[in-house]
Amino acid sequence: MTEIIVTNIVAVVLLAIVFVASYTALVTLLAALFRGQMNRAQAAVADAPLKILFTGLAGWAVFGALAAWCYSQAVASGLPEFRVAPGFFIAGTFFVVVPSLVCLLGAPGLYTHIGRRLALTRAGEMSDLACVVWGSLVALTACLFPWFGWLLVLPLLLFAEFGAGVRSFLR
Repeated sequence: MTEIIVTNIVAVVLLAIVFVASYTALVTLLAALFRGQMNRAQAAVADAPLKILFTGLAGWAVFGALAAWCYSQAVASGLPEFRVAPGFFIAGTFFVVVPSLVCLLGAPGLYTHIGRRLALTRAGEMSDLACVVWGSLVALTACLFPWFGWLLVLPLLLFAEFGAGVRSFLR
């Protein structure tokens, strides 16, 4: 019995490590490819963090409501449970993918800002990519903690990433 519990714990820890490492690598790659976008997003986060947060909250609320409506129409339109109306399903998926892509463009700026704030506690100077890596590792590791990370840190990061992505397009 304890072998199964230990095996499950090891599997969850390895999965968490893979998640944090792969998302950090993705954000670092995006920061290297879209440096101008990252700088605009980082400047937007530094200038108005509450504006970023509320922009992201409003954006996710709108896109989330549209996606939920499309998904509910895909199944509730008189079709059996195992069949889905493809148009509504595709539209719902579109309303989930678009804000996710905007989050991916705003994430390097947010994590750069977090990394720069963390670099102030250290004696040395860090490059932009080092700030992205350091900031994303700390923020994503904070997301893994039960209750606090899942219900507070992760939604706040998603809202801030979306808001940073939108604000960087508007700059």
